[in-house]
Amino acid sequence: MNITDKKWSSRLLKMAYEVSSWSKDESTKVGSVITTENGSPISWGFNGIPMGINDDVPERNIRPAKYKWVAHAEVNAMDLAPIGDLTNCVMFVTHFPCSTCARSIIQKKIKTILVDENNMPAVMPERWREDTEIAMEMLKEAEIEIIPVRIDLLDNNNK
Repeated sequence: MNITDKKWSSRLLKMAYEVSSWSKDESTKVGSVITTENGSPISWGFNGIPMGINDDVPERNIRPAKYKWVAHAEVNAMDLAPIGDLTNCVMFVTHFPCSTCARSIIQKKIKTILVDENNMPAVMPERWREDTEIAMEMLKEAEIEIIPVRIDLLDNNNK
């Protein structure tokens, strides 16, 4: 399977959106799926409070407190992967990674990121723009391929 093929990249990004729906963050739901180079899913994650911590405390999911309590989808997917070596893996993510997640992606040697083209740095909310632009610069310098993907979440034909 070619993960950059429109059919498969769309399917795996749709899977990331499904995973994002599990987040209790009412303002921003982010999902991430990690696959092998050939597209076999390895792990997934959504933005949320770490396992074992009570995520039913409303204040923990509201700005600014959530910035201290919530783990990002990309880090959750990497941390929860059943294999430690993610070298050359591919990450599908609903929103462009922040600089903190970019640093972890680089350290894990993930080689490709496919992201919804509607959530690239240039169109991110102003409060995230500078950080995601820095993340983009780091990822490019680390030679990680960034592929914006156009998907239609309502298309069930998977053409």
